[in-house]
Amino acid sequence: MAPSVTTRSTSWQVILLLCGKCARSLDGGYGADGDETLRTALRAALKKAGRHKEVRIIETRCMGICPKSAVAALNASAPGRIHTIPIGTPIAEVLTLLQLPQGPP
Repeated sequence: MAPSVTTRSTSWQVILLLCGKCARSLDGGYGADGDETLRTALRAALKKAGRHKEVRIIETRCMGICPKSAVAALNASAPGRIHTIPIGTPIAEVLTLLQLPQGPP
């Protein structure tokens, strides 16, 4: 007998894909001091706003854009656009650009 498919709910409202290859090629560059990865800086900002459980951030393989001094990012809820986030971009601006929740729930 074949195993049955199971389903379970999540608290995720947004799935954000970040290019892991881009992230590995940079030595941080994000956050207040510029020493965090984009993923770490986004997770910290979402946690501070109490929204970290709503967003799942996944590092992927190469997205084929390969920007210099930036990370390719895609909000899976809006797959029509891939964004390149340059080093030093304020995290509040990244949250807005990627349509991520910012304020308290």
